Amino acid sequence: MWNSRDIALIIMFAVLSFVFQVLIGQIPNLITGIAGIGYVFTIVYSITQTVLWLMFEGRRWRIFTYGLLFTLLCMSVIQSWTPPVVMATILNIFIVDLVFNSLHGSFERKNKLVWWAILTQGYYWTTHPLLVLSFSRIFFPIEVVAPIMFLILPLMIIEAIAGGYIGYRIYRRVEKLA
Repeated sequence: MWNSRDIALIIMFAVLSFVFQVLIGQIPNLITGIAGIGYVFTIVYSITQTVLWLMFEGRRWRIFTYGLLFTLLCMSVIQSWTPPVVMATILNIFIVDLVFNSLHGSFERKNKLVWWAILTQGYYWTTHPLLVLSFSRIFFPIEVVAPIMFLILPLMIIEAIAGGYIGYRIYRRVEKLA
């Protein structure tokens, strides 16, 4: 059963992520013209996603719904959200919801949610550019997007791990307040 808190969290964080994507995440791409350079802000997305995903406490389909809403908002306004990016985002968020939400309970019982947060963000931000590249082969020549993705991937992994940890610490603070 979905409660109003979950629906409010989904809408609030999807809009927050979208506003960040529009106002700040697109700036590197606009300035440099290099596709994929906006991934340098992975840490901000990773922190917000970690806090939100931990607030869902492993309940199924909340993460997927958030991802769908965020994707719909982005693809309606941002030109760089081409079909490969949209398909990769939806598939990746579906896998995260299916697999990592299934593991949430065991991490929580062992009091290791910090590792769940780090692994989830590490997985998501490592596979996202790889999925974008895979889907891009259908629509574009691979030479257009491949170079920047492979250069930024190590930075994205480091930022995802740091963002997962920072997001976990923020979640614990919010949890104490509630």
